[in-house]
Amino acid sequence: MYQLNSKVRYSEANAKSELTYHALLNYLQDASTLHSEELGESGAQLMEQNMAWILSFWQICIEKLPKSSDDICVKTWPYSTKGLFGLRNFCVENASGESIVKANSIWVLIDPRNGRPIRITDDVSSHYPDEPKLDMDYCDRKIAVPEAYEEMSALTVPKYFIDTNNHMNNAKYVMVAEEYLPEDFQVKEIRVEYKTAAVYGDVIVPRVTISEKEVTVVLVNEEGNAYATVLFLDK
Repeated sequence: MYQLNSKVRYSEANAKSELTYHALLNYLQDASTLHSEELGESGAQLMEQNMAWILSFWQICIEKLPKSSDDICVKTWPYSTKGLFGLRNFCVENASGESIVKANSIWVLIDPRNGRPIRITDDVSSHYPDEPKLDMDYCDRKIAVPEAYEEMSALTVPKYFIDTNNHMNNAKYVMVAEEYLPEDFQVKEIRVEYKTAAVYGDVIVPRVTISEKEVTVVLVNEEGNAYATVLFLDK
């Protein structure tokens, strides 16, 4: 298990002084990146072997969001690394040790030269000893896309969305999708299914469906092919 201790910064909070959803994702993916580096499997080390981890799916269950200046501890650990998928849990604890966020994530090992999935080798798997699976209500990794939606104004991927993989960073999809949440919508769970990585200059068209307990934002290209689907749940 890896632990990342931090204090919520003013720049990470919204108008309610709560940690934003995309800042929450940044904490989770930062913890996983630092853990991989500690285990001797950094992104740079994997690239030397023509391998890279890409994120396929998030399920993030929110009991309570921390506020600006709150002390938090982000914990992460792998619980299965075999076949085509690496499965990793997360939890965020407050200063009292109370678990306020639980998360599951699914990762795929690819060959960056062609973007195709590859089977996880014994050498890679040996760096990620399995730990007990987090007790939470796990969902299917496929998100159902509503047939009816409202198409919003397109946006072009700016440079500051791009990370070291030269792709739009995983958390930025959620940042874009957050814009379409109704003011009174209380997010209890976030699910993200990643399809195709957007790059600098790509055009993203949000397709939004809002119901009483769900907000689905499908981010597609100009041809209608999905980059990612973000689902916010209030239940």
